[in-house]
Amino acid sequence: MSEHVSARIALLDKQIVDRDRLAFGRVDDVELSIPTEGALPRVEALLTGAEALGDRLGGVLGRWIGAPARRLRSDGDAPPAIDPELVDQVDPFVKLRARFHELEGVAGFEHWLARNLVERLPGAGHAAE
Repeated sequence: MSEHVSARIALLDKQIVDRDRLAFGRVDDVELSIPTEGALPRVEALLTGAEALGDRLGGVLGRWIGAPARRLRSDGDAPPAIDPELVDQVDPFVKLRARFHELEGVAGFEHWLARNLVERLPGAGHAAE
């Protein structure tokens, strides 16, 4: 007998951490493929960010939440997505096998902060420098 898991309970709104346990976002939505022939749906991507959350909520509130992120993004039409193959564990948070800086297109604002602000703070570099 196969185990069935609710994506809503197992994934949505869980904290996402990289392989070093650096927290950088939440699972705001899940992209599924719905196969034919009675097979079970398959998780194709974990979506993260204000745009994904806004799309999930829908309505005026969803448009209000997602609009700024949509305007700032320059790479295509879809919200940032994480390949489910990168997921190492799901409970109590979603832990990835990759490091945060290796994730292209995910947590763009956080990447910008790391490059432009955090690295310039006193003590943020190497101790020998």
